[in-house]
Amino acid sequence: MDRRPYLLVRRAARRGHRVRPGTGGIADHHGRTAGRQPRPHRPLRQSVHPGGDRAMTRPIDPLTLSVVRHKLLAVAEEVVDVMTQTSFSPILNQSRDFSAAVLDGAGSLVAQAERVPIHMGALPFAVQAMMAAFADDLREGDVLIANDPYWGGSHLPDVTLAAPVFVDGRPRLWIANRSHQGDIGGISPGGYSPSAREIWHEGLRLPPMKFATAQGVREDLLRMICANSRTPADMRGDLMAQLSSVRRGVQRAAALYAHYGAQTMDEACAAVLDAGETAMRREIAQWRPGEYRGVALLDPQAGLEEPLPVKVRIMIGADCATVDFGECADQLASFINSPLANTKAAVNVAFMYLSSGENAQNDGSARAIQVLTRPGSFVHPLEPAAVTACTTLTASAIIEAVMNGLAQAAPARVVAGFARRFRLAIGGTDRGGSRYIWHTFANRGGAGAHAAADGWSNLGVIHNPGGSPAPSVERTEAAYPFHIEAFSLRTDSGGAGASRGGLGGIYRLRYQGSGPASITPTGDGAETAPAGLAGGEPGAANDYLIERGGEVFRLGARDAGLTLEPGDCVVCQSAGGGGYGDPGHRDPAAVRRDVEYGYVSREAAARWYPHVRLESGHD
Repeated sequence: MDRRPYLLVRRAARRGHRVRPGTGGIADHHGRTAGRQPRPHRPLRQSVHPGGDRAMTRPIDPLTLSVVRHKLLAVAEEVVDVMTQTSFSPILNQSRDFSAAVLDGAGSLVAQAERVPIHMGALPFAVQAMMAAFADDLREGDVLIANDPYWGGSHLPDVTLAAPVFVDGRPRLWIANRSHQGDIGGISPGGYSPSAREIWHEGLRLPPMKFATAQGVREDLLRMICANSRTPADMRGDLMAQLSSVRRGVQRAAALYAHYGAQTMDEACAAVLDAGETAMRREIAQWRPGEYRGVALLDPQAGLEEPLPVKVRIMIGADCATVDFGECADQLASFINSPLANTKAAVNVAFMYLSSGENAQNDGSARAIQVLTRPGSFVHPLEPAAVTACTTLTASAIIEAVMNGLAQAAPARVVAGFARRFRLAIGGTDRGGSRYIWHTFANRGGAGAHAAADGWSNLGVIHNPGGSPAPSVERTEAAYPFHIEAFSLRTDSGGAGASRGGLGGIYRLRYQGSGPASITPTGDGAETAPAGLAGGEPGAANDYLIERGGEVFRLGARDAGLTLEPGDCVVCQSAGGGGYGDPGHRDPAAVRRDVEYGYVSREAAARWYPHVRLESGHD
């Protein structure tokens, strides 16, 4: 029997069976697929049991609910702490490109650690795919693994480990850890390959499997996974760190059930989700009802001469929203395609950003949002489309398109365009003769400005702002044959406006290896700059170079098969955020301060802010 969750959902829908929200989508009469369906609002008192639709006979008291909710958050944070302390590769123990969450017995996210937002919205799809694959074969002590985008995953480098928390003989909760592995195979080191045309070019696919049981880890499976990585020692260490972190979470969650009892814990989880739904509906109810359209551009893809638009139509109702991607183009022979789980996650991230308060930060909020996609489009590709860039490039464009649409409904909430990610994966041999793969996360771009504030500088991309810290310069130089010559803000990169966009950065990396190394750029925003909003100007675009001797080569966002020679200097100039509002309305004191601090040059200030008289001392 084909257990793939999306097929199961469609079959169930055709047969007239009820499909639980969040299981991957229900095909509508137009052949499109909906995510979780908005449903009539339910008062918080009428909690729903995570294992079914039975209404509770009594509401949980608010004090106990608050305590349990924060304890569940603490469980997720402890999973993060274990992962940070025990993982091997810098992409995890320094840049922290991983996330952790607690999900209920139906696979709905109840509590999340504050890590990578785009991971969190997609995690329920992966856990629900695991539940479907092992519905009749789960045992206490089992830990499951998956990364396949067509089994609820996002892209292959993001490997999810999840374990059920058994209470009274059945799973009551799930603990999940999604971590970006440094290399999962594929035709390019690091997994990001602009030349990928199908998913088999991108690395090792892992449909849901048992990674460990109560008797221990499956060494045969672990050996197979590591054999498909260019950095097997890091892969093994990072997977074992994931396993340890998930098992710690299971221990802590089981202790909560032992302390509070199954009924109280189940009621609390259901009430948390209901509170998330209530918070999101209250937020949407404050927006202007109507139909709106938003668009964001991706740099030209393989075979295309023009930028690729992400088009969205948003319908805002009394307390719910529908987001329709029906006008998006067909899937491409490119790694830019976004699986349904990732597309849905990006929409959730956009709405989370616009909500106030932390109550909405769970799966309950998604009950108020319907997502419509067209199977076979690049925001809902069909197997075997390549997808590796989905969590970074496409996710950012989806969030930005939704933001642009909602700027008409909630203008005080949205921000201008953020810098897009332009990352590099450098692979070679270190001083000790071991192979390495190094991902650049340091040079993050600027955030878009807001009606009430300038954008943050060097914050990062909109799908993960500040979630992946810059790795230590000293540790990087100690572990790899690199010398970091400069790491500073990029003057004049923030878009002008009444509120200025955040600045990008400048990062100069000198390669000091004994032989050639491969370098794979993967990014966006080299040809399409972060857009301004409400009359604001765009930020500067990404601009990455290689200096070799007296020559300078500009790196394309999708170049492949490039080589670094000893002595080469990689110059990374990240984009600035878009400005918000007419630059002519910017506070003169803010302009003078920007010039004084070096954020804006005198020449740019004179061009964009002619209403401001600069004193001679502002150099």
